[in-house]
Amino acid sequence: MNQNIQNAINAALENNWEEAIKINKLILHSENENDLDSLSRIAFAHTQMGEIDKAIKVYRKILSLDAYHFIARKNLDKLKSFSNKKVFLKTDSQSIPKDLFIEEAGKTKTVNLINPSPASITSGLNIGQEVILCTKKNTIEVRNQQKEFIGALPDDVSFRLKGYLKFGNSYQVFIKNVVKNTVTVFIREISKSKKLRNHPSFFLCPEFNSLKKAAPKSKSKKNKTQRDQGSDCEPDSDE
Repeated sequence: MNQNIQNAINAALENNWEEAIKINKLILHSENENDLDSLSRIAFAHTQMGEIDKAIKVYRKILSLDAYHFIARKNLDKLKSFSNKKVFLKTDSQSIPKDLFIEEAGKTKTVNLINPSPASITSGLNIGQEVILCTKKNTIEVRNQQKEFIGALPDDVSFRLKGYLKFGNSYQVFIKNVVKNTVTVFIREISKSKKLRNHPSFFLCPEFNSLKKAAPKSKSKKNKTQRDQGSDCEPDSDE
């Protein structure tokens, strides 16, 4: 990821909106003056600062570049209901603990979801929002508290965590970033099974082979299939 983009995201995570605007404007001036993602971050920052008129202006610019930008349209319609320049809008991102996204070797991982939901779902997500993991037959889905599908973990991460979840590990997952068609989540191990005390959750190394050997073997292929079809979520059809 471009370092300026990462710096802009980090500034937003720290609720440093003025710095976020400054960095995103730098991206516009030095790289692409019509970059929709940077413009979206600027509009969001203005909103957090209560600068509604400025946010509306930026959202209108986004729509002039992309008339079908769903998030810009939705946020613009919402902001039009505010008439004052200084209006405080509380969002989940304003209460983000500063240590929420601190990386911890072997216990945390940041990933981009695959097959993300359309903007009608992702536009309602907030940075720092907790979401849930739902195991399916061939993957692990990420859903919001209403059990709406957001996206799925990459295949390698799904494969690994399915084994760890079966052994008794538990994890928390938070929305880290939402940009256009990309949803990024932060996964943190919060408890570990005794059987896995020497096995880090997110080290991609040969030790996982020994973990598979330690797993209890099924008595028949039929039983294995029945276990694979289980889900941690309420009954729902696979997306």
